Amino acid sequence: MIVWGGVSGGAQLGDGAAYDPSTDSWRVLAPAPPGVLGGGGSAAAWTGHVAVFWAGNSPDGPAAAAVYDPMADTWRALPPGPLGVREGYVSVWTGQRLLIVGGAAGDQFASPVGAGVDPATGSWRPLRALNKLTGLVPSGAVWDGMQVFVFGRLSLCPEEGSSCQKSRPIFLSYTPSTDTVREIGLKDVPVGRDQLGRLVPSGWSGTELAFTTALDPSAGPVLYDPFSKTWRVGPRAPCEPVGPAYSQWAWVDSVLVAPCGRGRLALYFATSDAWRTLAAGPSPLNSRSSSAIAWTGTQLIAWSGTLRRSGNPAPRSGAIIDLGAAMGSTG
Repeated sequence: MIVWGGVSGGAQLGDGAAYDPSTDSWRVLAPAPPGVLGGGGSAAAWTGHVAVFWAGNSPDGPAAAAVYDPMADTWRALPPGPLGVREGYVSVWTGQRLLIVGGAAGDQFASPVGAGVDPATGSWRPLRALNKLTGLVPSGAVWDGMQVFVFGRLSLCPEEGSSCQKSRPIFLSYTPSTDTVREIGLKDVPVGRDQLGRLVPSGWSGTELAFTTALDPSAGPVLYDPFSKTWRVGPRAPCEPVGPAYSQWAWVDSVLVAPCGRGRLALYFATSDAWRTLAAGPSPLNSRSSSAIAWTGTQLIAWSGTLRRSGNPAPRSGAIIDLGAAMGSTG
């Protein structure tokens, strides 16, 4: 698990470390290239060989990208590309490019809306179809192998920060191979209007796009089948987190992992539309927000995060659970 960047005492950071679960040990990463800092959110992807990062660092910058090779412990800076400083953006890895979409830059909408970078060549490509949607502030994005699903809000105001507060929810699919975008209607979504604005696209089950609900980790996932163009709502989790604002979920393969009380986890299996609970013990998923979370294929790792204490400290601790046997269950 590679953890890089962040903010400490108001300063943007460019350092990081790597954790090896097989030896339960950490090592410090080589310093990132000058000007490559990861504060206030970042886009990141693992290509199978290297890690690629892009950080918008709004409002003061710099916006920068770099590639880290863990085998050689070396960095390579990427060209700056067309994207300027921003926050509130989302990203997906397509297998070839890291796509960065949406956001705002201070009191302005981020422009252009999106672009993609190939970490192997350092070449950038504008997402022209999405760039027509000025004012797109996404809540999340998911890649299904062919297209990107983006959900969020689209401002109806001429500029960010004006007295105008009008916006509408928007659900899009974007196909990079043809640079085309299609808006998906929301009139059939089986949730109330207040919940609609809190939906976050979280994972791809293989046949359906799964949404979770912000600030309610126990809510049944909302699922959309792009082939039949139908919606459904999964059952609510069998148990509630102790503090919804300080708990977290993780989407691993086709399973949603949610907090359950103080020391259990609840697993939702999309294929069988059923939950299963595990006595996993206390973890950052039960008691923190904004942790670094990684899935190894069998193990779920959660590190640091924000605690519900004065000053919201970020502890230097984490937890790991082997979910291999549980993931083999059908629920």
